[in-house]
Amino acid sequence: MNKEIKYNGYSAQPSDYECQDGELAVAINLVPEDGALKPVLPPKIEGQTSATIGNCVYIHKNSGYTHYIVQNSNSFSWYDKETPDTLTTIGTISKYIKVTSVGNTLIFLTDDGMQYYLWKGGATGYLYLGNKIPECPISFGLQGKMVRTDEFSISFDSINEGDIWNEFTDNNKTRITDQVLAHINKFIADESTNKGKFIFPFFVRYAYRLYDGSLTMHSSPVLMIASSDLAPQVFWSHITGKGKYTDAQLRVCAMVHTLDYAVILQSRLDMLNNWKDIVRSVDVFISKPIYTYDQNGKCTKFAKSEGYNSYCVCKHTNQAASTATYPLRYQRNTFNKLYAFTFNPTNLSYPMGRLMIPRRSVDAVKEDIRSTSQFYLLESIKVEQLSTTRTKLTVEEDYLQSLVTREVMTDDYDSHDTLIPRYCFTYNSRLNLSNISKRLYAEYNSGALMCHTDGYVANWADVPPTYLDNKASVGVYFFIKQDGKDIIVQGESCQMASLDAPFIFLYYPNVNAYKAVIVSWYGFPSCYEVQLEQHGFLNGSFYFAGWENPSMNGNMPSASSNADRTIEIPNKIYTSEVNNPFVFPLLGINTVGTGEIKGICSAAKALSEGQFGQFPLYAFTSEGVWALEVSATGTYSARQPITRDVCINADGITQLDSAVLFPTDRGIMLISGSQTQCISESINSEYPFNALDLPGFDKLHDMLGHSPVNDKCLPTLPFTEFLKQCRMIYDYVHQRVIVYAPGITYAYVFSLKSKLWGMTFSNIASHLNSYPEALAVDNNNNIVNFSETEAKQVKSMFVTRPLKLDTINIHKTIDNIIQRGFFRNGNVATALYGSRDLVNWHLVWSSKDHFLRGFRGTPYKYFRIAGVATLGADESIFGASVQFTPRLTNQPR
Repeated sequence: MNKEIKYNGYSAQPSDYECQDGELAVAINLVPEDGALKPVLPPKIEGQTSATIGNCVYIHKNSGYTHYIVQNSNSFSWYDKETPDTLTTIGTISKYIKVTSVGNTLIFLTDDGMQYYLWKGGATGYLYLGNKIPECPISFGLQGKMVRTDEFSISFDSINEGDIWNEFTDNNKTRITDQVLAHINKFIADESTNKGKFIFPFFVRYAYRLYDGSLTMHSSPVLMIASSDLAPQVFWSHITGKGKYTDAQLRVCAMVHTLDYAVILQSRLDMLNNWKDIVRSVDVFISKPIYTYDQNGKCTKFAKSEGYNSYCVCKHTNQAASTATYPLRYQRNTFNKLYAFTFNPTNLSYPMGRLMIPRRSVDAVKEDIRSTSQFYLLESIKVEQLSTTRTKLTVEEDYLQSLVTREVMTDDYDSHDTLIPRYCFTYNSRLNLSNISKRLYAEYNSGALMCHTDGYVANWADVPPTYLDNKASVGVYFFIKQDGKDIIVQGESCQMASLDAPFIFLYYPNVNAYKAVIVSWYGFPSCYEVQLEQHGFLNGSFYFAGWENPSMNGNMPSASSNADRTIEIPNKIYTSEVNNPFVFPLLGINTVGTGEIKGICSAAKALSEGQFGQFPLYAFTSEGVWALEVSATGTYSARQPITRDVCINADGITQLDSAVLFPTDRGIMLISGSQTQCISESINSEYPFNALDLPGFDKLHDMLGHSPVNDKCLPTLPFTEFLKQCRMIYDYVHQRVIVYAPGITYAYVFSLKSKLWGMTFSNIASHLNSYPEALAVDNNNNIVNFSETEAKQVKSMFVTRPLKLDTINIHKTIDNIIQRGFFRNGNVATALYGSRDLVNWHLVWSSKDHFLRGFRGTPYKYFRIAGVATLGADESIFGASVQFTPRLTNQPR
């Protein structure tokens, strides 16, 4: 009897008893394509780096250059594709995980966070930026000038001399309010709004403006105390009348302020200057004024000036009193003192009484603070123009009139925290991060949280004016409950006035902060514990309880360690702005399920019919695979879970043209759109066949010519064990997927044309980002290209699975086998094995060519054909012609 057997490729399923004739148990350097077994030729060697230099781990390709990034232990270097002999050092990077790039920026992932290197070219090469944009704390202060109106008169219903300090009658409240408020409103317009000066408290904050126009690293809002509970002030100089008071001479006065700033630390400014290619400017924003004066209220009474201590925190720039005796300081100044030091420098006196104009309650002001969410651009300061010297911010005279039409500051989300991702994926010029730890922000400076002060000078009764003109070191601890932890962060301390530094407002950019402790060190620590509340509109928590400092209470805290202030966010994906790997906006943060995100990949195919143009990301989580679709803003949104298959090895996730491959306990899964299928079921076996158990097979194996030291391709591992350490290379040119594992000298080859498997000898150490080329690094540090070859031929080996010849349980003898295909004579050597139980195999015959004939012998139920071939690129093996005779057919055996 004769049978034609066609070789189908490598498989391990179904069992040897059920498998079809022609399936292969071994297929080294062979892949089934175009109806035959074709040789898998070795890749072309593109270049080599010596072991002393290191191995290539990444290709940084941009318009105008292609750089090969080389790793040697913790040291990284680069060379250009055009000049491979010139190696230039990048730097030392410890605890390296992975490297990627966006544009001209290299991003190294490490256990301590990301490290950024910017390609500058020339002698600079790659400029080390750091692990994130550096903090540059800026202190804001006020320079104030006391101004007043000319005297004006008012009249009112008569008030008895003994009642002058009592509350007005309702009629007098109305009469006096109608006469005074017009002067106040005109004063505010003339001296503040139309001159770009500040009378009322307001917030100031800043952010970095990056090269693409985006804002990041928003500072905490600082409450600038241009006035405390009430402004302007209305003093009276005379109250007149016959027997009863009916008239008064008044002046409206107030402090009008200019805003200034100074960078607190020169070292931080130096660090920021290193980032000036990324950070173009520091943009200062302010809020609308927080009105303490109630325009809809009524004047209530005359009051003794000494009983009211409304104040501002500023440097008094038009002080008339001697600055030698009373040096100018940024400090808390009462309006009584400011009036005296401006208008009565000799006697240092102030009017005894004032008119209590309508003022808003602390609760109303606190509600304004809670609801302040919009900040308007005031000035952009180039990085190179920033200064540690106090510098006024120029405000045009008409600027504040149209403040609300200016650019509004974007919101900020945790941009000060340090991200420590363990996985990254670049797609559409956006950097996507997952499996993230986040170290909470502790690099703030207390001087950037409060209005600037630097001393305290006053007109004391029995001590010199500068008796308390000292500075204290002030620090702030914030308490945060997050991720099941109670975390305490401590920032940098700053020198402030030792007396009456303003501790009335604090902000920390985390809604989970619930308490703060301010510690002022002047000889000994003084602690002020305050409770924080979540801000109504900003991503943070704040403290404000009124215009007076909190009382001393609480104890000195101990800050949490770096490890303790690090939280895990394993189920979020952070997506950067386009071409900007430094900023991860709130809209780019996606929560995917509740498990751990092990990897991310994309596939350029619609999720379902009619959804063309949606190019989703796939998130591979411990709960399965999720699809993220593109939203209207260009960011991603988690749409749906697609499959419950769990990736067991994120390094094995591989992108094809319109699908993604990933390893699971079930096998290699192919996901395309919203459909998944296992492509490795036919080769998945926990008990793979060991061809070396065949008698004399070692001689065939030796014919491959591989070094016995390096060749460990047989026996093969259980497939799932192999998948846990596998990587994949997509050979676009040949439409093949090479599944390899570092340290293992065989790889599986999947043909996307035939959907069948082969194998190849492998000494691949890693592969490189090089689509559409299929570049890898071998164990000799060669960079090899699987899309091309320079080899003319390759030695191959195959062993069939048990052949039944359509008579599965019948003994038979084979007397003639001819290998079929397109190959040159003498290029194929064969051997035949027989077995009666699929376990014990015996060598039947062998030949140095493709003919097995001239033999007869013991009958067997099952046979295997083994072959070693030397095939060129144009050669292939199709199958075999088998001539056999059934034996012992008289009963079942």
